[in-house]
Amino acid sequence: MPGPEFLARFGIFSVRDFIDAAACAELRAEMRRASERPATVSVREEEVDEAYRRTKMAQVSEATRDAVMDRLVAVMPKLEEHFGVSLTGLQRPQFLVYREGDFFRRHTDRAEGPDAAEDVRARRVSTVLFLGGHGGADENGHEGGELTFYGLVGEGPRGEAIGLPLIPAPGLLVAFPSELVHSVTPITRGERFTIVSWFS
Repeated sequence: MPGPEFLARFGIFSVRDFIDAAACAELRAEMRRASERPATVSVREEEVDEAYRRTKMAQVSEATRDAVMDRLVAVMPKLEEHFGVSLTGLQRPQFLVYREGDFFRRHTDRAEGPDAAEDVRARRVSTVLFLGGHGGADENGHEGGELTFYGLVGEGPRGEAIGLPLIPAPGLLVAFPSELVHSVTPITRGERFTIVSWFS
């Protein structure tokens, strides 16, 4: 699987060690302790559709949420420069726990139709902060659950969009245009901890 340096040639922004290993461990621990609710699919209104997106949102403390938001807002000027856009703010992050069998089908984070929620229409840049790695014997690693991007390298022999999966690493931040099609493949082992948000 390609790493973030390979995906950079297709415009994907990344920062390794955006947060350090100790901070990743603290966030994973809080997310494990936190109460959870099913993640929603936001088009017209918040609704749960586990045939489309199956994962849980950990209800972390406001202090934790604010600290993460502060770190993300600090990188906003670099995102504006990288993507050539003017950004006005950051939407409330989701602290996501994917377990065996969980997934998110192909989708975009932004929609412009009249039925789309206002916050979905406003999204310009999506961010994913990884709190764990992929594979191996590490108890904080997981298998499956690849963040996969479509449409970066054209189509396959039958006209299907080719997917490029990303190798995650603890503390890795990636950002991409919110209209880019992407998915999370099903988890086959372990737990996947990420924090996602959107700049408008």
